[in-house]
Amino acid sequence: MIDLIDELRLEHTELSTSFGSLRDINISSEEDRKHLKSIKSSLLSHLRKENEELYPKLREVAANNQKLHRTIEWFTRDTARIAAVLILFLDQYAEGGDRIAFMRDFKRLSTILNALIKQEEKLIFDGYSDIDIGRVA
Repeated sequence: MIDLIDELRLEHTELSTSFGSLRDINISSEEDRKHLKSIKSSLLSHLRKENEELYPKLREVAANNQKLHRTIEWFTRDTARIAAVLILFLDQYAEGGDRIAFMRDFKRLSTILNALIKQEEKLIFDGYSDIDIGRVA
């Protein structure tokens, strides 16, 4: 699991940096709107990797670990809700929009995204990095 978790941590850093760079964009610019679409693509790819490679393996282990089971269930529900809002934000402003509304939404979602990343790394990655899944032989 260590290799997979290291990979997911790196993606978290990249997502956080990419999302943070939105602070300086001009949503009237076609290039910057393409950047929003690129972040959405990266986010979806990361979520897919977690949903296909990490969480199914953790669920197998959770069959014998009630604490892990509750943590995974809580976390996946929370992540799904937040991801839906992030995707909506990226889609909405990829078409342009009001700069003031964009900045208000960006600040709120940036805080939420970074908190979610920290929670996942602490509760899931740190807590279960010793489980032998995703390790390259």
